Amino acid sequence: MTAFAEKIPFENSANQDYLKNGYCVIDMPEIPQSLLDSFANMPRDMHSLGRLREIRLTQYIGYWEEGEWFFAPLPKRKYVQSADYIKLAEAGGVPRHREQIVGDPTPLIAAVLNQLPVELNDMFQINVNQIRVIANAEFKGVTVPEGPHRDGHEFSVIAVARRQNVKGGETQVIDPNTREILFRTTLDENQAILIDDERFIHYATNIEPEDGEVGYRDIWVIEINRWHNRAYGPAHERSALV
Repeated sequence: MTAFAEKIPFENSANQDYLKNGYCVIDMPEIPQSLLDSFANMPRDMHSLGRLREIRLTQYIGYWEEGEWFFAPLPKRKYVQSADYIKLAEAGGVPRHREQIVGDPTPLIAAVLNQLPVELNDMFQINVNQIRVIANAEFKGVTVPEGPHRDGHEFSVIAVARRQNVKGGETQVIDPNTREILFRTTLDENQAILIDDERFIHYATNIEPEDGEVGYRDIWVIEINRWHNRAYGPAHERSALV
């Protein structure tokens, strides 16, 4: 492997829309049916009982070597997002318990990294959130209770796995200074949006059943940082909890 002192840029392979705009929509690889089915067997998010959300999380380390990506799950820790970015009291600066993903979502991470202008000598820390948001007569389908926000990472990715009997869920990329919506789209199944999280804020509108009493939207939220800037471990937790 090339010495770390010599940086290998990945820009020649990066998505040109991302290089131009700082965001882009891409197609994601199809996932095994067993992984898709696992959305139906997730624990409820007990830190957000005002809405009906089910969630799992696995955190990874990733690196590139000899033409392919390698990933390994990191030891399980509480999920902590800084209150500097997440203003919602139930989430910002709160250590949250997450059960780990059942199955292997790492082909999704590889598909995303292949579209980003990353340097192949860098190691990466990646959060993969598996989320089902349910809308019914009792619960509104609130997909982003914190409102337009940054996640506090270098890259943020929202990928739709399934939309079942829902309308809404429009994803928006927003200028943080003017609050102008620069881009808006309703992602289809197996589509993802890649966002420069240091440059833009993002949001997604609520969902509601299209017909009948219940609908849901299954998504992957993938958060990526270079290892030296990781959102994982004791130092990150001390900083995020201040």
